[in-house]
Amino acid sequence: MTYQEDADALEPQFIDVQRREIIARTVSAEEGVETLSIEKLVRGSEPKRIMLLNKFDAQQLKDILDEYLKTIYSKELAGLNTTLSPKDMLELFGEDVN
Repeated sequence: MTYQEDADALEPQFIDVQRREIIARTVSAEEGVETLSIEKLVRGSEPKRIMLLNKFDAQQLKDILDEYLKTIYSKELAGLNTTLSPKDMLELFGEDVN
């Protein structure tokens, strides 16, 4: 598999609640099949893959995320504040140690 980006020039696309720096990039297999690699940046080393998704997997994940966001936004509109501060998230979920 080959990456479409230079691994040395990667910047996180977002940081999750466990303070992991996350990237998503397209990976091409020798057969020409493209997949989406979700990875955690590891400073001084190669990124560590968390998930590898084909187009069907990616659609399922998108649907799950859409449903999650609808639920969270509905609760916020109903007056149920579900927003956590970065400190609260760290206390609840901890920091990734790997």
